[in-house]
Amino acid sequence: MRLDDDFDENGGGLPIIYTALLVSVFILIVLGVVVAANSDKKPKKDRSSYLVTEAVSESEEPVSPEADKKVAADLDIWDMYPEVTSKPTAEGTPKVKPTVIPTPTPTVTPTYNDGKHVEIVYPDGSNEWVTINDKWEKNNYDFTNLVDSGGKLRYISDGKKVSFLGIDVSRYQKEIDFNQVKDQGIEFVMIRVGARGYKSGTLSLDEYFERNLAAASEAGLDVGLYFYSQAINTAEAEEEANLVLNAIGENKITYPIAFDMEYVDNDTARIDTLTKDEKTVITAAFVNKIKEAGYRPMIYGNKEWLLKRIDISKFNQSSFWLSEEDKEPDYPYTYDMWQYTTEGEVYGIDGAVDLNICFVDYHAQ
Repeated sequence: MRLDDDFDENGGGLPIIYTALLVSVFILIVLGVVVAANSDKKPKKDRSSYLVTEAVSESEEPVSPEADKKVAADLDIWDMYPEVTSKPTAEGTPKVKPTVIPTPTPTVTPTYNDGKHVEIVYPDGSNEWVTINDKWEKNNYDFTNLVDSGGKLRYISDGKKVSFLGIDVSRYQKEIDFNQVKDQGIEFVMIRVGARGYKSGTLSLDEYFERNLAAASEAGLDVGLYFYSQAINTAEAEEEANLVLNAIGENKITYPIAFDMEYVDNDTARIDTLTKDEKTVITAAFVNKIKEAGYRPMIYGNKEWLLKRIDISKFNQSSFWLSEEDKEPDYPYTYDMWQYTTEGEVYGIDGAVDLNICFVDYHAQ
């Protein structure tokens, strides 16, 4: 094939100008390859950095660059490694210093059974040790002098009986043969006059009061009285005292008249929210009314009630009637009467009855 006339000169060789152009193009291609290779080595900006930048720009207070800086104290790197001694072992490995964990000191719950405290056990099983106040009058009973004859207690001193056995009754014992009761060695009876409802607050006379009072007096028993209170103020306490005084009439009362305020088991009562001071003032209102009428006032309560629920130091001229079912009561302060069981058995009474021992001869006063 015949070439164009432009390529026929010098035996078909390329002109110089074309050769220069080809060399230039080749050089440009090489440079382009080199530039492209270098650009691939630069780190690419991660998409997450854009997201962080955008998030910061949208916040109300941009995060300071200094916030991400940490000092050596912030990096707890030293806690990650055990402490080693500088002295290597025979094998050349540093010894690891063992971490010594101190043995905890066992917690000892004090019992305070030292004659300076008295224990109260609450209905839920918890207990509390109460400090005995040295300024308050203590009882001096020696319970090694107690003699138990078939559940009936006597207190013997210098070979003589210096106590009096009694019962306390209400409508729950129903009809009682007080002559048989006296034949069993019972010497006095505490009769419930009435009660105030622990929810309604309504006053009521015990339906067996008049019968019990007349029959016990006729049988020759010494008689004392008590009222079950749920008063929540002094006016109600005085109302209860007046009910008792009106119910006595012309009957002879030789033993004290007791104020019985207590909590209700397994239910809420209207006195539950009263403070210790409020219960003390209410008790005093009843006691003062009884004393003004010429009778001996008495305050009934268990160990918890007398130690924690009222201030007994306010009643220097009142007697106390302790309820504590135990072989030997540990209530430390003075009291004249002790209700030692609620499961007594006495002929002339159907079912259980509370038994009491009195350390004061009220009949002689």
